[in-house]
Amino acid sequence: MLWDEPTAEEQESIIKRVAEAIYKYDMDLFAILFLESIKPLSTVGSQLTRYLLAPFIPFVGEKSIPYLATFENRENLEKLIRLLEEKSKQDEAKKKERKERDKKK
Repeated sequence: MLWDEPTAEEQESIIKRVAEAIYKYDMDLFAILFLESIKPLSTVGSQLTRYLLAPFIPFVGEKSIPYLATFENRENLEKLIRLLEEKSKQDEAKKKERKERDKKK
């Protein structure tokens, strides 16, 4: 079926890839703010997306279907937000360590 649900491993992989892409372009703060604001409407939005994008899937490509199916689930949005927050905290800690090393020099 076209809208098959991805497995748990595929979902984890998709979440990590999306988080890395967001973090790569330094959009983590904006993404967290955006995802937190749309989280309450994620179920309605995902159903609307399925309805509106269904005719365009052949043009967009079937590779987008697992992404859409993954982020329909509010829990997966929360996982993405937590992953982005963790990466941001790790980056902040690295920056502090570099500043402390530079001060010692």
